[in-house]
Amino acid sequence: MIQGLYSALSAVIAGQTKSAVTANNIANVNSQAYKSKYTVLSDISKGGVKVISVNSDKSNGYMIHTGRNLDFAINGNGYFKLKAQTGDNYTRIGNFYLDKNGDIVNANGDRLTEGLNISAEDKLSIDTRGNLVLNGENVFKIDIFDESGNAMPANSYEIMPGFLEASNVDLAKEIVDNMVNLRYIQANTKTIKTGDEMLGYILDIKS
Repeated sequence: MIQGLYSALSAVIAGQTKSAVTANNIANVNSQAYKSKYTVLSDISKGGVKVISVNSDKSNGYMIHTGRNLDFAINGNGYFKLKAQTGDNYTRIGNFYLDKNGDIVNANGDRLTEGLNISAEDKLSIDTRGNLVLNGENVFKIDIFDESGNAMPANSYEIMPGFLEASNVDLAKEIVDNMVNLRYIQANTKTIKTGDEMLGYILDIKS
């Protein structure tokens, strides 16, 4: 009976973790380029279940056309590499701006390019391979990297100017999963309550 209580308790704890992950996904359904998370569960040898990892779904979100020439989306794998004061940052969030030095930066001022001195009057374009053309001259190459800072193979992605990547959260799936998980937690909570009442009854008899 004690083991049954432990097994049910482990299931409740795992369910609560899964519920927190789902809630975070739902909260980020409108966050640009957000990757949904999911829990991986494993059986415990003596009974019960535990969360062994929380992983990310790396699939692309759908592409939103903005028509803005400093909005870039990555169709495929990898990340933009940005230079920040604290080091290199890697992101798929692709809305960029020109700073006072004419560099292409994100909202935090982290630099995608450096030393180009682009002005608002310049004619700027970028192709799907990341070649940045300024006033008809190829002046920079935006490469795409993996999370470890290694350059991605050119055939594994394309850069889409004038687009932004949306979150890949499937809201309908998250809501259904949350409802199922809630029932799972409730069932195991009821098991714990019943087991506790039975154990108390047995102890009362023995006393």
